[in-house]
Amino acid sequence: MTTYPNLAQMGVQNPQEIIGYTLYQASPSTDVLKIKYQRPKGSFLPVTRSYSIGRSVHTRMIDSGTGKTEEVYEISPILSQAVVELDSIVNDKVSADELKQQILAEIERMQLDFTSEINALRQLVGKIK
Repeated sequence: MTTYPNLAQMGVQNPQEIIGYTLYQASPSTDVLKIKYQRPKGSFLPVTRSYSIGRSVHTRMIDSGTGKTEEVYEISPILSQAVVELDSIVNDKVSADELKQQILAEIERMQLDFTSEINALRQLVGKIK
């Protein structure tokens, strides 16, 4: 029996190394959970892992006169429970100063990624004759 059964069910290993996560909706039917780890020095394991989780689809009646329906997508119950587990892990570890440092490091990483993408696009534009 694990302390974090929903994370274990999703295939998340080494919860003691988790330092943060982000969750976003990639499409109406899919959520993406990105977990960040603090790995020991020399570890070959990745610093981040992403998990795509499907949303459940329900059809609901929006007009009983015409029989018109619409699809409603809801977050997976396992994912919502896993987020509660992640919150407990992260909140136990993160002080305000550490959180600031994590955010600044993520901003720096995003700036580098963004800059490299812009440079790649500029090179593509330069190839157009």
